[in-house]
Amino acid sequence: MTDNFIGKNALITGASSGIGKDIAYIMAEKGINLILLARREDALIKIKEDIQDKFSINIMVIAADLSQIPEYERIYDECKRNHFMPDFLVNNAGYGTLDSFHKISYEDHIKFINVLTTSVVSLTQLFIQNMISNGFGRIINIASLAGFAPASNSGGMYTAVKSMVIKFSEGIHKEYKDNNIYCCAVCPGFTHTEFHDQMGEFKSSIPSFMWMSSKTVAKQAFDETMKGKDLYINGGINKFLAFLMWLTPKWLTNLYYKLIMRKRP
Repeated sequence: MTDNFIGKNALITGASSGIGKDIAYIMAEKGINLILLARREDALIKIKEDIQDKFSINIMVIAADLSQIPEYERIYDECKRNHFMPDFLVNNAGYGTLDSFHKISYEDHIKFINVLTTSVVSLTQLFIQNMISNGFGRIINIASLAGFAPASNSGGMYTAVKSMVIKFSEGIHKEYKDNNIYCCAVCPGFTHTEFHDQMGEFKSSIPSFMWMSSKTVAKQAFDETMKGKDLYINGGINKFLAFLMWLTPKWLTNLYYKLIMRKRP
């Protein structure tokens, strides 16, 4: 497998901060042209200008709200119209919900599902056609260690959607690896990003040894996908935790979540 990616194109969702932003810099250093996508156009433009000061690549910025399904075809059409079809697709956009399931509105649940799952499936389906034609494709889906957890007390959705992303990624990899298309579900644990900055006091309660930098996660995400992995859990501690989740009997996890729920307002 060649490591010469110069001239290839990558579409990165959630590219305005965190893991998505760091993957953008890693790919730019390797000569990969970038399509940076997020809601905050001003943040994307700043990143674009900074990367172009450092690397000689082409960059296109697309401001889009992935909670809105019509945006997916608009993104595809914009890439096609500009002859900027991605060889790499990084589905990184996401966020969390902290309230109880019944307190979150129907509309907000749908938006959450769209950003974290519907966009992943839709953008993969739209762009994999071109990857098949070119005989090359690399898809990085940022899932989570939470996808291995047996239950959730955060709106009832996060572990469910991340579990779906893991299974979807493994299925795509198996189906298309003979077409030289690799798809990897990357599963970080606690990572220093804006995502976890919103956790407030809960973040400070997590021991420092359990945290990873977004740059480390981003580098591992790229490297392991290029190796042909269909699943990668970031960090030794997270690998151990995933193993424990697999071993732990259901009655014990149910007791744990019952105790956690008592602490919620």
